[in-house]
Amino acid sequence: MTEQPYTHVPVLADEVVGLLATEKKGTYVDATLGMGGHTARLLDALPTEANVLGIDWDPEMAGVAARNLGKYGDRVKVVQGNFANIDEITAREGIRSVSGALFDLGISSLHFDKPSRGFSIKHDGPLDMRINPDNPLTAYTIINQWPYEQIEHLIRVCGERRSGRITKAVLEARRARPLETTAELAALISRVAPARGEKVHPATKTFLALRVAVNYEFDNLTRGIQKIMPLLKPGARLGIITFHSLEDRIVKETFRLMAKMGGWELVTRKPVAPSEAEIAANKRSRSAKLRVIEKL
Repeated sequence: MTEQPYTHVPVLADEVVGLLATEKKGTYVDATLGMGGHTARLLDALPTEANVLGIDWDPEMAGVAARNLGKYGDRVKVVQGNFANIDEITAREGIRSVSGALFDLGISSLHFDKPSRGFSIKHDGPLDMRINPDNPLTAYTIINQWPYEQIEHLIRVCGERRSGRITKAVLEARRARPLETTAELAALISRVAPARGEKVHPATKTFLALRVAVNYEFDNLTRGIQKIMPLLKPGARLGIITFHSLEDRIVKETFRLMAKMGGWELVTRKPVAPSEAEIAANKRSRSAKLRVIEKL
């Protein structure tokens, strides 16, 4: 059976191009390349002298992006790597400074729509959730091996008010046998912490917490910002798209501190959100927020 093609619509694409493309002939970095949607929009909007270094931690995704962006030839270079190591990656590519950079912290539609990746509540798959399959930590490890205190703290920090009840149920269930699939975990959470008028699935925040932990998302974000700062030219901009309040708070506070220290200016005083038209066309864009800062 042929595997279905996966598509991903880049969020806030017009806004990214409008706010980031300040130097017409520069080198830009798409640090979370995904399927290449933002990079394609940047290259279409800029003259042929401009180019993009695209980075993705997921080797499968890097391969998909390389195919999708093939028509741009040497205007784009696709590299498999973690943007937390962006200084090492750019050094290997001979890039000493960049005209702009984008971090899109959303998880690609491929990850959510492909059951074998184990990200989605809607599709039954293994408790995996790794962006990079070489990563030794999985959601299965957390759920079946971590102690009560660590699991409870993790999902509480990610906003789950019923963290104690959910964690207790997980530990009771795994004493009988390991929890192995996303469907098992989602069903367990639905039983012990059912939705009370909420529009989202009761397991949503627990799944978010597991994904964040498995992929070291907060640590990587902080490191990525620190590593890209020296690479940006004066006048260059850094844009970061977040999809939940914890990420947005990190970006907001980091950008505010950078501006306060001097040498940086906030381009967006408030985050840029998708229009009603974009949300109607792409429901996954509804929680997106774009913040941009410029190096002086």
